[in-house]
Amino acid sequence: MVIKMNEEKIIEMFHVMWDNFPTRARLIRKDRHVLAVNKIAAKEGFVTGVRCIDQPPVEAHRGCEANLALREHRGRLKYTEDETLIFWAPLEGCEDVYIHGSWNKNRNIPD
Repeated sequence: MVIKMNEEKIIEMFHVMWDNFPTRARLIRKDRHVLAVNKIAAKEGFVTGVRCIDQPPVEAHRGCEANLALREHRGRLKYTEDETLIFWAPLEGCEDVYIHGSWNKNRNIPD
């Protein structure tokens, strides 16, 4: 399925779908430019207009599977040693945009 949307519409739809998600999520371009962050990500200090890989800590970006997810055009899941689930989910019809987030069952979900 091919869906044609401009970036503004994609950002709008991200907020509709992800703003109330109980953990952080970000909308990111293939060039790693952060287009949007949900409410939880914003509370945690994540911002738009920067490259995700330029945000600390640097070691958090090791093992990033964004390129693989975009190349295969299918979501990727990865568990870290501290049981954090990290995900990368390409958007249908948008070759260069994906959702990236994480969740850890041992951390409280912020209010």
